[in-house]
Amino acid sequence: MREKKSEFSPMITSVFLSHNHADKPFIRKLARDLEGHNVKCWLDEAEMKIGDSLIQKIRNGIDNVEYFAVILSPNSINAPWVVNELDVAMNLQISGKPIKVLPIMLKECEPPGFLIGKLYGDFKDESKYLDSFKTLTTSMGVVFNKNALSDDSCPHNLGTAIDKAVSYNLPLMSSPFHRPFQYMGMSVEKAEKAVGAQANDVGNIIVENPECKMLLEAEGNFISYVDVELKRTAPRSQSTEFDSESILGALSIGLSELELVRKQTHFHTYYDHRKRLKIGVSCQYDGAPISVGFSSKYYGQ
Repeated sequence: MREKKSEFSPMITSVFLSHNHADKPFIRKLARDLEGHNVKCWLDEAEMKIGDSLIQKIRNGIDNVEYFAVILSPNSINAPWVVNELDVAMNLQISGKPIKVLPIMLKECEPPGFLIGKLYGDFKDESKYLDSFKTLTTSMGVVFNKNALSDDSCPHNLGTAIDKAVSYNLPLMSSPFHRPFQYMGMSVEKAEKAVGAQANDVGNIIVENPECKMLLEAEGNFISYVDVELKRTAPRSQSTEFDSESILGALSIGLSELELVRKQTHFHTYYDHRKRLKIGVSCQYDGAPISVGFSSKYYGQ
């Protein structure tokens, strides 16, 4: 039985994106557009950290998603990692686990035998990307929103934000700090599993590593506020300007997704109209790191 949805946001859908590195430009665009539709994507470059066990990390990723999307192309069909990931997902599906395999044809190729005859997402024609993506989201039970698609021609897209983060020597945050708005509206129990930390007595969850500290604040049984501190930005002064695009880029959020509604020296306020969130990037006091807060309650105020 699925959990009851909260009043703050729709249920989070999750998908593992299995692909070969040669198809990375497509997979990055697909991930941006899925996440714009509130779909949590397991993508290796966002999830993997130095020192991680590749096999264990990937297995955990597949175990904890609803969908497994395999990108089919001449690059991937014989790639060992893709073949192994697909085997794991198919075995889970055969054994009755709640995961659905989604074949996505990027370039013409002969798919593995057990995928022949299955309906696949057809992304071979780049000019028909919109229709193909709409079919994919519908298959996942996600409402299609054309306005949530990324625009690579935008001067402030996600790639620009990530480049700025790197140029400012900010680390690109991986799970659980990657795109933290994903926890908005999630039940406390599900959030605990997602971030690997236990809630305290009032239902709030704190997760921390040497680069980042994140607070998930609960209202009732659901997460209603998320705050992330980027430790490497400390100490900051409230009288010193900062570039919020680089801060958001470290969390894999591009300005093309947001509207800037207020800007002060120490505080920048954005609205995410697709997710109906208020996002504040700020230095809360002299000597503090820059933090990013996500709230649904004060959206539009």
